[in-house]
Amino acid sequence: MDRFIEVFAASDITFAYLLKANLEDAGIPVQITNENLQGAYCIDGMVPRVLVPERFEEQARQIIQEIQDAPAFFDDEPEDDYYDDDDTDDIFD
Repeated sequence: MDRFIEVFAASDITFAYLLKANLEDAGIPVQITNENLQGAYCIDGMVPRVLVPERFEEQARQIIQEIQDAPAFFDDEPEDDYYDDDDTDDIFD
């Protein structure tokens, strides 16, 4: 039986499950530890951790890196020209 090793410590459970889904799609078995601590205070680094069998470590880390390097689906920052200063001046004239 393979020994499971940590390949990622997630900041939240949602991201851990996103990684889990992508890794499983690639045929990699995944376990998540500390998943029931969401909403609790993180003590001693008890965050959700993504574990895979040791023989899949390199492949899993590569997939995780590709996910982290991918462009975001949306941008929280407004466009520079979203608020046109000239338009707001007309309201108060």
